[in-house]
Amino acid sequence: MNEIQTTRRWLGRVMFVVISYIILFAQLMPLSTEPSQWAPPDILMLITMAWVVRRPDLAPIGLIALIHFSADLLLLRPPGLWTVLVIISTEILRAKSSEFRSLAFPFEWISVAGTLIALFFAHRIVLMIMFLPQAPIMLTLSQLLMTILAYPLVTFLSYVAFGVSRPALGEVDDRGRRL
Repeated sequence: MNEIQTTRRWLGRVMFVVISYIILFAQLMPLSTEPSQWAPPDILMLITMAWVVRRPDLAPIGLIALIHFSADLLLLRPPGLWTVLVIISTEILRAKSSEFRSLAFPFEWISVAGTLIALFFAHRIVLMIMFLPQAPIMLTLSQLLMTILAYPLVTFLSYVAFGVSRPALGEVDDRGRRL
């Protein structure tokens, strides 16, 4: 029984990394050369948050740091800034993940939306303090809105395609700890 749970956990972690890098690769594809008036949702961030809220054991902090730091480097963002903010926000959500089990999905969505709002504005404030170039505020707000609106779709697809769901009440891992 323990071997099955350990295999599932490692398979889930590998899936998380593969999905994240596929999303990152898709973001690097030059699909349009004209600047757009709106920004698409940050799917990599949504996948990370959905997996941390639903199955925290499949998205450990080391993998999140590795994925988002490499995203910082590949997307030419200030190295480490977005990564640190993502780690802080996901650890806040990870601490609340056991509470989300008994709550309805809208409460989970509201918590994730509040975390995303704080994350986006903290990033913007740090960039402003450091006098680094930023995207226009309307572009950032459109990305924030699209990201919040896309969260239910990402959690649904994570559940249907990859089986990432909330642990059942009383479910334990291979070491006997509650999930």
